Amino acid sequence: MNRHLDGSQELIVVDNASTDQPGEAASGWKGAGRFVELGENAGFGVASNRGVAEAGGGVVVLLNPDTELLDDGLDRLAAAARRTGGLVGPRVLEADGSVQPSASGPEIGVWPWVRAVVPAALQPPAVVARTEPYRLDRPAAVTWLTGACIAAPTTVLRSLGPFDPGLHMYGEDVDLGLRAGGAGIAVRFDPALCRVVHHGQGSSVRVHGTREGWRPTGTLNWRAALRLNLRLRLLAKSLAGRATERDRAALEAAIAADPPPDLDAPPFRPGAG
Repeated sequence: MNRHLDGSQELIVVDNASTDQPGEAASGWKGAGRFVELGENAGFGVASNRGVAEAGGGVVVLLNPDTELLDDGLDRLAAAARRTGGLVGPRVLEADGSVQPSASGPEIGVWPWVRAVVPAALQPPAVVARTEPYRLDRPAAVTWLTGACIAAPTTVLRSLGPFDPGLHMYGEDVDLGLRAGGAGIAVRFDPALCRVVHHGQGSSVRVHGTREGWRPTGTLNWRAALRLNLRLRLLAKSLAGRATERDRAALEAAIAADPPPDLDAPPFRPGAG
């Protein structure tokens, strides 16, 4: 941030009871900032919500601690969010420079099947926009954006939550995008605004030992659909000779997911839609 930004941005760091002195790192920011200690690991969503509540600017950029800025585009990302009044996400890269999945099309209907069965290289751009829009070199309306880097007007984020505090880690960005779409709030991917490296799943490695170790507990809310998607993806990649050990590990971890908790049915309200 100190290399690429001019210091006029406010930095808010919310700490989930870390043990590696994040306050000291946060104090190195050359601009105005605040360090908020929660005293416990309240989860990604709760911590992010606290940061949004503390923000003093008109636009907030939610940025994971395991991200790295490659240019000065964070201001452009914020300006796009202010202009559109919705959620905007940038191009997100892996540490090796390859494109990281950071935006998705619809999660129901025919498009998830197309995404799972047909390799993106064989899909025309109009189809990619509905399956894996993060591969595009142009802006596109999407269903959801990765929580690693999202910009939106502060009031919009606050009206949405932004995140469901009941989701401790993983899946809250999918939920946010779906709720934004349901509220008529635009969700857009724009690769030209800035580039961000997301080193990825650092919390999963720290807690579970592997990048895919989060899946048994992190996919309970959509595990059946995810398992099917991973099975189809592994099958398609195997037929194309492109399956990797990570693809197999992801499926195995999803299959090992704990049974979903028993939830009481919501009370019946006459006239409720």
